[in-house]
Amino acid sequence: MNWYLTTSDNKNDKDIFWICFLFFLWGVASSMALTLLPIFIVKKLGSGYGTFGMLEGMVIAIAFLSKMFGGIIIDVLKNKMQMLKVGAILTICGKLAISASFSVVFAFIAKAIDRIAKGCRAAAADTIFAQITTKYGMAYTEKFIMNTAGSLTGSIITSCLVTMTNTNFRLIFILATIPTIVAYFVLVNKIRIVPEIHNKKHEKWNIKNIKNMSTEYWQYITIIGILMFARYSEGFLTIHANEILPGSTSNLPIFNAMYEICVICIGLQIGKLSDRIDKKIILLVGTIILCITDVVAIFACNSFMIVCMYLGAGIHMGMTHGLLASVIAQSSNKKMAGTAFAIFYAINSICLFLSNTSAGVFANIFKKLGFTQSSGPFLQGFIASLLVCIYIVRLLYKQKSNVSNICD
Repeated sequence: MNWYLTTSDNKNDKDIFWICFLFFLWGVASSMALTLLPIFIVKKLGSGYGTFGMLEGMVIAIAFLSKMFGGIIIDVLKNKMQMLKVGAILTICGKLAISASFSVVFAFIAKAIDRIAKGCRAAAADTIFAQITTKYGMAYTEKFIMNTAGSLTGSIITSCLVTMTNTNFRLIFILATIPTIVAYFVLVNKIRIVPEIHNKKHEKWNIKNIKNMSTEYWQYITIIGILMFARYSEGFLTIHANEILPGSTSNLPIFNAMYEICVICIGLQIGKLSDRIDKKIILLVGTIILCITDVVAIFACNSFMIVCMYLGAGIHMGMTHGLLASVIAQSSNKKMAGTAFAIFYAINSICLFLSNTSAGVFANIFKKLGFTQSSGPFLQGFIASLLVCIYIVRLLYKQKSNVSNICD
């Protein structure tokens, strides 16, 4: 009996497993490289917080845009495997470029290449799963679990390497390339996807159909847009932990591992719960937790509060991250689902860019006022989270009033 995912079409089981295994390897590599990269950029390359925030926001925007346009390119080229291979090759190039970074700009260009690769991989894998299985929940969950398991494994490896190499950043970044090379050979030798037969008759896409999106859809888009201002790059968590606990570089991967464990454990439970209760309530609770986490981060002064900060951020992401895509799918016009998600990713990229840029500004303001510089972004997060809470409460109250009127 196969221990991996079983789908309705058994001949595709191995393809699904090997694709998920690719995401495990890529998760290991990304965790090894990206966990320490913020410290490397700020401490070794001399980036200021404002510059770091702006460039980090640009990289996050590029990641979202690459995922958005990756699906469009796949539809044009009609070859998902080629896109997956391009993503695998770019991943190798990105990791090598990170290890060779000699300036702040070069480091962010390298990270941008790595994020473009991630967009190509994600778009290709998601569409491949849609082609070869009908048990989407099982397939996508296995991919998510394997990727997170890879991140945890990478965090543990990185923690050991930091101690063994006396925090040799470049050596660790070079070693992070090994899993990506293994992933490419697995992709070439183990996965054989039969191209799907395309129907030549397609309904013409018209941008004017966007106005037919439901009111609920635009309410969720508003929530997501503001919520992105409450979020910031995980790099700010790393920098804040390092500033509050000097000399704790070897512990940073452990903090990241705790974060990842929270995300996956909470996320799996929320996926089931969201089918039974109003998703707005879950979003509200998740955002309240983010508010509390921001307060803890602002006043953090010891290791216990830093641990609470990471756990709070992980719980929030586990409760809301996967839920955001599901509410878009639930509230969008099914004939315009692709466009609905394109708008979703566009809002994400724009708001996250602005959020990370302004987070760097808040950090500089805190420094001038004599506070801990890295606490600044969390004040921004608290304000934006509070606005999201107020807006969701208003929607729930209006929803309850409408139900009462109908009953009367």
